[in-house]
Amino acid sequence: MQIRARQQQILQHLWREGGLSRWELHKKTGLTPNGVGQIVNDLIERQIICEGAPQASKAGRPRIPLEIDPHNRHIVGLSLRRGQVSVCKVNLKGQLIGRLEVKKIESSEHAIPTACQLLKSIIDPNTLFVSANVTGHIDPEKQTILFSSALQGRGGISLAPISEAANHLPILFDNDMHALAARWVLTHQAELSEDLLLVSVNDGAIGSAMLIEGKPNRGCVLSANELGHTRFFTETEQCYCGHKGCLERIVSTNFLHQHNPDNPATLLEQAAVFGNNNPSLELAIKHLTAAIANAVNFVRPHRLVLVSELTRYPTFTDTLLRQVRGLLLMNIVDRVKIDLWDQPAARNAETAGWLGLTRLYCNDWGGIITEPQKPIEV
Repeated sequence: MQIRARQQQILQHLWREGGLSRWELHKKTGLTPNGVGQIVNDLIERQIICEGAPQASKAGRPRIPLEIDPHNRHIVGLSLRRGQVSVCKVNLKGQLIGRLEVKKIESSEHAIPTACQLLKSIIDPNTLFVSANVTGHIDPEKQTILFSSALQGRGGISLAPISEAANHLPILFDNDMHALAARWVLTHQAELSEDLLLVSVNDGAIGSAMLIEGKPNRGCVLSANELGHTRFFTETEQCYCGHKGCLERIVSTNFLHQHNPDNPATLLEQAAVFGNNNPSLELAIKHLTAAIANAVNFVRPHRLVLVSELTRYPTFTDTLLRQVRGLLLMNIVDRVKIDLWDQPAARNAETAGWLGLTRLYCNDWGGIITEPQKPIEV
């Protein structure tokens, strides 16, 4: 499923503004009226966009608004996380179709077979393509998972079985944090020219994604920025990466219980009633803010986005932001915008579906694209 540059130009305007006529698209894109007409007709035929009800105009023909088609085609999202695999359908406006199906897995050996089984059960003739996200690192040349919390203790796992289960549909593979960043960019109408650092904080799971001029920074392997594996000289349980002292082991319920066994509350529960009399949570916040501030000082992004259910608790959030700002370099502290995003289901198949939307609405987002051997018409 290929979207050409001019088609994407049209789709970007319809995603951001919607309800534009062919003539308005001609004015906004600079494409010729005939060129716009041909592109629009092709996208309508492929059921990616649709025409709205004609609207009366002061002169000439009725104005016919165009919209992203939310009814016909969809993207199948697939997510591999530690202990579970999830799958769902997302329409071309990012809305969940039906329900999110989640299957718990007892061991990492079941992750790929379970993913294949779920894919085969959900794909239908209206599936445009498949979008899959995984935690950790992917080798883009060999198309294998090198390192992932979803496959603890295992490496070099081929993605080929998932591609085969996609039933000859194109499939996009990427890191789960890039999927989350894609959802932020598309839902917040973010400027794609901005450098963005997005940090997701959950109980025992911390990740980050860095966008440079609107595109993910990848490095030598396909992955996000492993902020959760920043290590401190603090005693913790062993992380699945094989080390102790990892940040995501510190910002966890287990760490709080280790330092204060008399308080059985979870990280989320303690954050909800956070005050100045919780030394174990204060210690976790201290390490978390140091890691975030160091990342901001190094990257110097235009915007820092903190994604977490924890951001719904004002006292906890105020403490977190105050300490982060206190550790930023003086010449950038007033330049970096900080946004809070309460996104409880941030790293599931629905977010993977949003990753797929970047193929329609964002220029050169990247990822591994596995195309069918023979071109397909959609």
